[in-house]
Amino acid sequence: MASDLLDVHVVLDVQTPAVPLNLGNMAIFVVSPADPGTGNGSGDGGETETASVDTSNVLEDVILSSYEEISDIGIDLGVEADAIAKGFFAQTGHGKKLYIYGVANSLDASETTKKFDLVSGDDWEFASIIPGIDNDITALSNGIEAIGRKFLVLSGTGFEGEASETIAKLKALGEAPFIDNTRTLMIIGTDKDAQYNIGALVGAIGNKTPGSVTWKFKGLQGSTPLIVSGAVVKQAVDSHVNLYVNKAGKDQTSEGLTLSGDYIDALHADDWIRAELETEVQKLLQDNDKITFDATGIGQIEAVVTTVLRTATENGIILVDSETGMGKFTVTALSRDQMSAADVASRKYNGLSFEYTRAGAIHDVTIHGTIDNI
Repeated sequence: MASDLLDVHVVLDVQTPAVPLNLGNMAIFVVSPADPGTGNGSGDGGETETASVDTSNVLEDVILSSYEEISDIGIDLGVEADAIAKGFFAQTGHGKKLYIYGVANSLDASETTKKFDLVSGDDWEFASIIPGIDNDITALSNGIEAIGRKFLVLSGTGFEGEASETIAKLKALGEAPFIDNTRTLMIIGTDKDAQYNIGALVGAIGNKTPGSVTWKFKGLQGSTPLIVSGAVVKQAVDSHVNLYVNKAGKDQTSEGLTLSGDYIDALHADDWIRAELETEVQKLLQDNDKITFDATGIGQIEAVVTTVLRTATENGIILVDSETGMGKFTVTALSRDQMSAADVASRKYNGLSFEYTRAGAIHDVTIHGTIDNI
């Protein structure tokens, strides 16, 4: 993900009812155990209290490039975080980096929010949090939702019983602050694979070129599928929850949805376009002695944006117009004369905009046939 310390800011206004940039990297936020002596705890979202924060047992921040580094470095991630890491690195083509962030325990999850604010500009796209306590999940989920990029991946951890019971309990949490967030998603498999599947899902799909892949129909190496009925799968889809199941003899993800009902691949592709634009326009500014505030300079910026959108079309992010064979996108660049005097004086060009139509993907097929009697 492009750094937040850029001079280029891309704002996407998504009008829908609705990997050079390392968009397959992952982060695990590990909240330290509560210390009864400090009055801190994760709680159940009820009362809050102010207490000193004990940081003595907070895990040190590290960046891993392989599962073996955990033992090489000699760190203890704990059983749950270790399972996520194992699932991530077990997948072919996983992201290059796995960030481990230690978070001090706080009853109101303020330490989780503080940590996220500190590291949200780091080079990761998908996050998970251990343990999965409502307050900390909500803090991280809402933090990601607020910046409008990156994802939080959850499992069915904390819910007992079969997948159908898990889904029913999730639906009962309809008032939970994070339950409809656009950039939070959930994968449910067998109990023993709960945390493993979080890492496996990201490792298997997250690092593939955005636009080239959907998150449905995908196998997770080392994971065991659920044995459930079609009714349970439908219930999961209706609840915007993804299961790991066996269909037509193949182990696969049942869908690719976030909790809001948006498609993961569409949002991931939006992130790619934004990050690629930020990076490429930043390079343009850095690699030239000067970009003049005139038709020539504005034309250079417009050319970079057009090139990125053409690449997005080739990757399958943007719809191809069947009549022209070109991507369905437009780029509009206002001239210097159309900018305010204040913007020109402060050297801020904000007159470029673009619009595109997502290509989408086919997830369900209905075939109609006719049988003639002889």
